Amino acid sequence: MTEYEYYQEFMQDIFSEAGAEKDFTEEIFTTKMCEFLVEQAVVDNYESVFFKKTRQGIRIDAWNFNLNKQELSLFICDYEPVQEMRTLTKTDVDKYLKRLEKFFLKAQTETFYHSIEEADPIYGVARYISKFKRAITKVQFYLLSNASLGKRFKGIESRKIEGYETVYDIWDISRLARIAESGRAKEDIIIDFTEFVGGGIKCLPAYTVSKLCKSYLLVIPGNMLANIYDKYGDRLLEQNVRTFLQFRGKVNKGIRNTLKNEPDMFFAYNNGLTCTAEKIEVLENSMLNVTNLQIVNGAQTTASIFMAKLKGKQDINLDRVFVQVKLSVINDDRVDEIVPVISKCANTQNKVSSADFFSNHPFHKRIEDFSRRILAPSSEGNMIETYWFYERARGQYANQQAKMTQSEKNKFQIQNPKHQCFTKTDLAKYENSLAQMPHYVSKGAQWNFGKFAEEICGNESNKSAWETNESHFNELYYKQLVAKAIIFKGLDKLIMKQEWYGGYKANIVTYTLAKFSSLVASEGLFIDYIAIWKRQKMSYDMLFQLLKIAKLVNSIITDTEENVTQYCKKAICWEKIRKAYFELDEGIYNDLLEKFKIEEEKKDAKKIQKVMNGIEAQIYVYNKGVKYWTSLIQWSAKENLLSDKHMSILSTTSRMNIMPPSEKQCECIISIEQRAIDEGFYYNEK
Repeated sequence: MTEYEYYQEFMQDIFSEAGAEKDFTEEIFTTKMCEFLVEQAVVDNYESVFFKKTRQGIRIDAWNFNLNKQELSLFICDYEPVQEMRTLTKTDVDKYLKRLEKFFLKAQTETFYHSIEEADPIYGVARYISKFKRAITKVQFYLLSNASLGKRFKGIESRKIEGYETVYDIWDISRLARIAESGRAKEDIIIDFTEFVGGGIKCLPAYTVSKLCKSYLLVIPGNMLANIYDKYGDRLLEQNVRTFLQFRGKVNKGIRNTLKNEPDMFFAYNNGLTCTAEKIEVLENSMLNVTNLQIVNGAQTTASIFMAKLKGKQDINLDRVFVQVKLSVINDDRVDEIVPVISKCANTQNKVSSADFFSNHPFHKRIEDFSRRILAPSSEGNMIETYWFYERARGQYANQQAKMTQSEKNKFQIQNPKHQCFTKTDLAKYENSLAQMPHYVSKGAQWNFGKFAEEICGNESNKSAWETNESHFNELYYKQLVAKAIIFKGLDKLIMKQEWYGGYKANIVTYTLAKFSSLVASEGLFIDYIAIWKRQKMSYDMLFQLLKIAKLVNSIITDTEENVTQYCKKAICWEKIRKAYFELDEGIYNDLLEKFKIEEEKKDAKKIQKVMNGIEAQIYVYNKGVKYWTSLIQWSAKENLLSDKHMSILSTTSRMNIMPPSEKQCECIISIEQRAIDEGFYYNEK
């Protein structure tokens, strides 16, 4: 796909989402770009604000404050809804960033936020910056543009503004197109070690025999590690680790005490880091640079060392701190397969739940399978049945079209409309909103996703929903999930068009759905999700009901002296909304069901799923092939691992071309296989 083609598709997505209300395309662009940066781990969250004073030369479109890293992120957009791609010049860049800088300088003064109406979302932002300006250590200015940055542009150097460290980052349409064209989930990170240590870092080749990866041992100075994390942040953390660090991430007191009191002993006391990379450059046993470094174990060590450098931590000197690193360089084509395994093995020394590795969990794969084979009914006025495409890994939707001809791509997009594509974090938003946990959703996509993963996979104190009732996650569950997506997306699209709307769309949507769910449950009823699935849209009664509730929610969340976004993250906010009086309209009861009807649907769906599990087990066993199972039989006999009964069941695979094992036998064979793998079985096709 060319850059121009990417631009056309990108803009079409925005126009399609805006529908007839073209005035909202700029807000949709901002949301789309900010959500992309959250997925890329450039920022951990964001809040849209859309504030401009042209005469004063002030503008801001979104913001975020990372309390742990004490970093303020400010966003400004350069957007024009035009068909032809524009060029972003240095003059344009300077103009926009100066407006953003001017907002930051103004926001530090009390007089500025006092001059703004309290109901305006920017009031809370300006007040927050003014009150907590001493807690800010760095300000990151982001320019988001649907134009293409000029080829001659050399970038903007960081500088201090009134004593604050600054970073400038431009995300234009060309940058997004390059990532999409690469077919990768994220932008490449190339770290030049020579920027931090002259001549690079000395390294020792530790294992270079394997064709899959080569390993090295390094010792990195503490200051260098802190500076690398300061520059690249959570983009260095393997996705699963990043997700869970956000809500477990208290600084380890033991690490901090060692850094403060015995820095010379840090190397001896600390386990160090386990890292992966896709490419390195080594010269005479010195590592010069590394491409796509990922910290798969040692995130807490890294964060603790980084935080020791923050403002107020001057009692810690990192000059005598050194960290050991085991670095494995993985072949490009095996990264997605091998890195999660290294991550899982490296983290077994800590208490890490299976939810930490949720991306490869059977739940994920089952939802993906449903989304590829279950056609949604055609909507009113349309004869075409379509799929709701679930992206188990970022970029799947685009990658699946990468090698298609234009006619094949057109057919794919008709059957898999872009607006029906949803991600892991989207799924968690839909589920937790209607499960009455809007304060979780308000804490950000990754945090909420982590909590949802813990619910499905369990943790140290709770058994997983999957283990307890795996058959619950069946075709009925999937259809209900899609119905929740329809409700969420439908409400989300209309909120900004309401005359009372003044901001905080994301918070209003999740709290509205939670309140509606709570009201329905209080009457002993259930939302008829299957009716929504069949229509592929909400009824007018439900839509009007949700908008009424949304108006109530808006009045409650804005009635606070706190920053509204921060307030919405608290359980006390949900309690206030949950207890607020609201009477359901008479018409909405047509969209609700009594308990016995829901129970019948669930019971039938579980029976079907159990049958499907048996069929899928047979397919799995057959596809592995006789050679694979023969190898496992021979290994098991040699290791004396299995009982006679289990050995007999496993031996049925050697005759499966004549007499295939039964469904129950196949389920047993799969559990035997997993036990063997845990005990060290490895199949070499050669």
